[in-house]
Amino acid sequence: MPKQFLSFGTGPTLIQQTYDRFRQLTAVDQLFVAAPLAYMPLVYEQLPALPPEQAFVEPEQKDTAACIAYVAHRMLLFGDDRPIVFVPADQWITDETSFLTAIAHAAEAARQPRAIATLGIQPTRPDTGYGYIELAMEEEGHALASTSSSTPEPSHAHRVARFLEKPDAQKAIELLKQPHVYWNSGIFIWKPSSIAYHMASSVPKLWQQLEQFPDNIAAAYAGMPKLSIDYAVMEKASEIRCVPVDCGWDDIGSWAAFRRHFLQDSRGNVAHGPVHLLESDGNTVYAETETLLIGVQDLIVVSTPYGLLVCHRSEEPRLKQWLTTISR
Repeated sequence: MPKQFLSFGTGPTLIQQTYDRFRQLTAVDQLFVAAPLAYMPLVYEQLPALPPEQAFVEPEQKDTAACIAYVAHRMLLFGDDRPIVFVPADQWITDETSFLTAIAHAAEAARQPRAIATLGIQPTRPDTGYGYIELAMEEEGHALASTSSSTPEPSHAHRVARFLEKPDAQKAIELLKQPHVYWNSGIFIWKPSSIAYHMASSVPKLWQQLEQFPDNIAAAYAGMPKLSIDYAVMEKASEIRCVPVDCGWDDIGSWAAFRRHFLQDSRGNVAHGPVHLLESDGNTVYAETETLLIGVQDLIVVSTPYGLLVCHRSEEPRLKQWLTTISR
């Protein structure tokens, strides 16, 4: 099950939280969902108020560049060139006021011709699972610009020097010490006309597919390269502005994130479900069946009807690699 359709605890799912969050910022008829065809039954099940005309259905998954280009191309066909906020539906936000204020600042900056705006998340730890954004050095003194004002001002957005790939542990420690470096939120705000310009400049084959097959999205997608928006555009563009924000953001995509948001017992264990821990320390356990751990340390144990995972917490960064290997 893709994580956006899961509840992080007992409340609404992550996509439901995202949808409700943006209802505070704009009218319901201005909220759209883009998702692959295979996920649309889940989208409609979890967002029953979403009209079909507000869904952008991808015939297949071709990563974020194709998705963003598809939405922009359709909006231009509709004659709508207002800034669009592209936000993943699986992110965790605790301070919604600061987050939405930063979005408003970024949307204002995105009104400029060819402009791309993004949110930079104030880092709190040397995390190797995120990409980073480095602001231009002359902006360093303003890197922690306040986003508390209720009136969006372009001055809150600062020039981006470069996007940095996910670092190793030592590099992440070094980046954490630099005041002008932020986590890459994966949230981008730009006008459809700006998207068209950057796509045509950086990945012309992708944009040409949409131009060639404006009424046949399946044919357009069939010839598109599979690229992330970071690789396709962000690493090449010079018109990017970043709004720094500290809003309790988290990308819930790891068992380490699970540990950050659930209480630990006196021995550093985090457990969910019918779990019993004896003389065990520092474990992360998610179980849907009766589970007993005795005398073990620093393990990740996941037990569901679909399978069993046991690994050391230090191996988590390689977990996706291992899962890909065994699923071939």
